Amino acid sequence: MKSASGFTLVELMLTVTILAIVMAVAAPPFIDFIKRYRSEVKGRELFELLILMRAKAYHERVSYSLCPSDDGSSCGEDWTSGAILFADADADGQRDNAEQIERRFPKLQDGATLSWNAFNNRGFIIFRPDGTTPAQSGNFEYCPGKGEEKYGWFIVLNVIGRPYFGKDGDGDGIVENGSGENLSCGDKVS
Repeated sequence: MKSASGFTLVELMLTVTILAIVMAVAAPPFIDFIKRYRSEVKGRELFELLILMRAKAYHERVSYSLCPSDDGSSCGEDWTSGAILFADADADGQRDNAEQIERRFPKLQDGATLSWNAFNNRGFIIFRPDGTTPAQSGNFEYCPGKGEEKYGWFIVLNVIGRPYFGKDGDGDGIVENGSGENLSCGDKVS
């Protein structure tokens, strides 16, 4: 008589149990990795857009503006809805029909927030032909959904128009802005 090959019920149950334990241990770090990755991708997109904007203004000797846009073609109020970058011929921070859109920053995922906090309180950023901003140092503040500060970021625009990411200077796992204040997302949850 031939013996049947395969798994016994006990072997199958043991294998399933071991897989369940491994998945239970691996799932939280994997979810954490995905959340960090998504946040960092959004931060890099905006950072690279600011670098491009500054370089184009300087090399083309034309003012460039970045403003929030609800519809992808005109300036609006809410950075969470996305943004547009355009050569701003009249340097007014508002896109006119003749001003061509250079790039678009896409809408954020549901629940996330993005805000621009500048010293002169303009709702847009402008780089002049010399690659500087007209007293627009400030920062972008990004909070992912559910108020999870540990996945958020700051992009700080210094006085000469150079962007940099905020750092976690005190080691608490939450980034700080240029003034050393922790990112706070709890009151921004939508």
